[in-house]
Amino acid sequence: MRIPLILLALLPLLSCDAPGPLKAERKPGDLFAPSEGNMVVVEAILVVDAPLPPVQVRRTVAPGDPYSAAGAALADAHVSIHHGDTVFDYHPDPDAGGRYLPPADAPAVEPGSTYELRVVTETDPVVRATTQTPPRMRIGEVVLLDDILEDDEYREVGSLRLFPDVNDVYQAPENQIEYTRVIMEARLEHDGQAAAYQFGATNLELNSPLLIDSDFFEEEDLERRETSPLLKSNDDGTIYVPWDGIYYTGRYKVKLYAVDQNWFDLVRTDNVSSQRESGEAGQGFQRPLFHVENGIGLFASACVDSFGFFVRQKGSQECSGCECWGCASSSWSGILGLSGRGSIGFEKEVTSGDNCKLSYEITGATTVVPCADCSFAWEFTLGNLMVETDTGGCGDAEFLSGYTFRFAQGTEVISEEDDKPHYSLYMWEENEGIEEGWEVVEGGWSFVPEEGEFAGRWLFGFPGD
Repeated sequence: MRIPLILLALLPLLSCDAPGPLKAERKPGDLFAPSEGNMVVVEAILVVDAPLPPVQVRRTVAPGDPYSAAGAALADAHVSIHHGDTVFDYHPDPDAGGRYLPPADAPAVEPGSTYELRVVTETDPVVRATTQTPPRMRIGEVVLLDDILEDDEYREVGSLRLFPDVNDVYQAPENQIEYTRVIMEARLEHDGQAAAYQFGATNLELNSPLLIDSDFFEEEDLERRETSPLLKSNDDGTIYVPWDGIYYTGRYKVKLYAVDQNWFDLVRTDNVSSQRESGEAGQGFQRPLFHVENGIGLFASACVDSFGFFVRQKGSQECSGCECWGCASSSWSGILGLSGRGSIGFEKEVTSGDNCKLSYEITGATTVVPCADCSFAWEFTLGNLMVETDTGGCGDAEFLSGYTFRFAQGTEVISEEDDKPHYSLYMWEENEGIEEGWEVVEGGWSFVPEEGEFAGRWLFGFPGD
């Protein structure tokens, strides 16, 4: 089946930061009756063709009581996912309370299949939830349409290059789009309908300028990551979305989620979003629909595919990359000893002269469980900030002090310098619920010299702001 989807862009965020689990800052008293305090809350999303995800298990707290993630975490539970006659027993994450990890040899999630989550505690009834994974889906084609109707139809003017077809979709001339000039029609290929669809768009730049000039918007209020409301195709298989949420020039990666009934029902019955959305949402349910027996939360599944393009300002000359707003060279580099002492620095040189050179003290460093393709991993917090140079390029650097990060050295050798192997660098990402986990840092490097000034200390770094 081929289903065309019309995209003019992505709507602003209405219900959640990105397709994914429940927002942590929600107050139980805003959602549930007082009698529902101390209930088990589960969070997990299965993605077709991806490994089984971690499962987060917490308890609600009574309305008015202080909430903390550590205090709400539910330890000593037995967590398992059942697929047919196969049982995958989870084990606690030693570095995160209430988080349970799948077995390392678990196979990828299958499409069009039933998975059941079970959480067993000593005091509660067994918590159960079931998801039917959507059929496998991929984006087969993204065509560009003229924004002027002729005979009630849009004229096709081109098509985008997709990720499997070209090394860099953002440099491809076909993917250079002038702001609001065209409509995009994404044509999907999959074996059946999903309960609903949701788009997430991320601007990959860190310092590109606004596309819009309006007295109604302040730049600090506009995000570089946006999520659409739930969408369902019309009878003819089309979905029209106005071009909102594309606020900045530069590269955009757009992910399309084909979601299951559990995801669809929870978002459409969410009390916050239902007051602002229309169509499939906006039904004003008094209580969200969770589909969790003896508990609340979200156990859902989705198929995901993506495409990318580059947006430039209307009327501007054709350009791509930072040449459109001023190129910069920036990089991070860190050093960490076995004692847990070290620092991480940042240096930026911009053609406009907005330069920066600074460093943070590393505090609270401790080893953590590495990823399967890593040899070791550290978690640390950025401490005191020291600024050596700031001619406008450091931005709000002081706000990074106090943030905690996890980095790991991969096992893949990416280069050899003076017979010293440099390895890939991994970073723990948990910005999006379904994207949580170790990710390779593009352009990152890592090694531990055996001799010289830095012998025995971990050196690592990566480009970017």
